[in-house]
Amino acid sequence: MEYLYGAGGLAIGIVGVVLTIYYARKSERLNRMRKRLEWPDLQAAATDLGRRIKRDVQPAALVTPGLAGATFANLLVSEFPNQPPVYVGTRIWREDPHDEVRPGSWMVLNTKKWIVTIPDGVLNHKDGTILIVDDFVMSGDFLDAFRDKLVSEGVDSSRIRAASLACTRVAIANHKGPDYYWWLADNDDFYFPWGKAK
Repeated sequence: MEYLYGAGGLAIGIVGVVLTIYYARKSERLNRMRKRLEWPDLQAAATDLGRRIKRDVQPAALVTPGLAGATFANLLVSEFPNQPPVYVGTRIWREDPHDEVRPGSWMVLNTKKWIVTIPDGVLNHKDGTILIVDDFVMSGDFLDAFRDKLVSEGVDSSRIRAASLACTRVAIANHKGPDYYWWLADNDDFYFPWGKAK
């Protein structure tokens, strides 16, 4: 009789372990599918990326394509001594009816999804390292276009680095990803504190 209780307990224990593993994996998959990065994640990312970047370079300037990237750039810049200047561009959807392009001292970049204008004052730092910062790199098209634009404006490609809070596997596989990123995403199905990744 004690043998039956012992075998029954063992069976229940094994079933419990199997169910625990199953639900842990299911929960992990759901967490990846519905990921939400919170402010403490962003601060941890800025600290981690700042440390990694400083091992390689000391940026002379940071540049970001819009407000979402500027939010993260503001956290990241405090990780560098002498806090280099941050240049913030304007990013609008191509389909947006307000797609006016600024004349004069702005570089204009067109991708499949965006029209981005960047202050050309960033070119004053072409003798130092220019760090492109964004919150999310989906395809890497903007990053690729901006690197090409900087090179065409006389910035040596070895003086251009890029960092993002999140990046997709697609951008990395297509060699359009940033040099530094904190989180590798499967797609854009996750949220920042300011809204859905895009």
